[in-house]
Amino acid sequence: MITEPERFHILSGRTCLEADEIVLTEFVAADLDVGIGDTVTVGGGTGSMPYRVSGIYQCANDMGANVGLSREGYAKIGRETAGMWCVHYFLEDVSMQQEVMLALEGLYGGDVYLHENSWPGLFGILSAMKWLMLFMYAVVSVFVFVVTALSAGRLLTMEKKDLGIYRAIGFPPDRLRLSFSLRFGIVSGAGSVLGSLLAILFTDPLVAALLRQFGISNFSGKPSALNIMIPIVTVTGLFMLFAWLDAEKIRKMRLTVLVAKQ
Repeated sequence: MITEPERFHILSGRTCLEADEIVLTEFVAADLDVGIGDTVTVGGGTGSMPYRVSGIYQCANDMGANVGLSREGYAKIGRETAGMWCVHYFLEDVSMQQEVMLALEGLYGGDVYLHENSWPGLFGILSAMKWLMLFMYAVVSVFVFVVTALSAGRLLTMEKKDLGIYRAIGFPPDRLRLSFSLRFGIVSGAGSVLGSLLAILFTDPLVAALLRQFGISNFSGKPSALNIMIPIVTVTGLFMLFAWLDAEKIRKMRLTVLVAKQ
């Protein structure tokens, strides 16, 4: 029940503006086999009344098993009590949230229950995602290191005569190392761009399928340009860095590699 039904997260239809209207989550609507415009009977402490489904909304509480009513709508079937209400305040400066909550906790102690307007299980999911992302970057770093070490060693062996010629005509070793690492950067950059495009296409459907198990029926990541560029730059930079380090062999290369064995 909410005093401002316009705050329901409506996915389709509209919110319950009239006292005889109700909104359902996608999961409840599916369980009852009803849709927008259908009528459902809801029972409360003082009786039951028919309500017309005006919209489908999203709420992750109770794993998505929720119905929503306006205050006037609830008054038709239930009796209000002083302890049933929770007051929400919307801060102009969201960064002050923790400071405000700590100040209220210190002032009122256990006389009030303070909480954020979010699903408690959400923090666990977000925390797991952050740790998973860090683990993923660690695995990627190890993978890039191994692949670069194997590829760079083989390429340096295959091209040692060409590199010897460049050294003989005066190319600085650091310039040759930079050229060598840039080749890895170009290839890995192209692969990273392709991988990011695939992520943009498939991440939302895959994550949405996972979050549906936790009562979230509609998910859209909408990654920013910065979030898209970070993995591209990171992977490309790792390939170039490890290739540069492996190319240290160019500095130690002797011109005797130009002497052909008979």
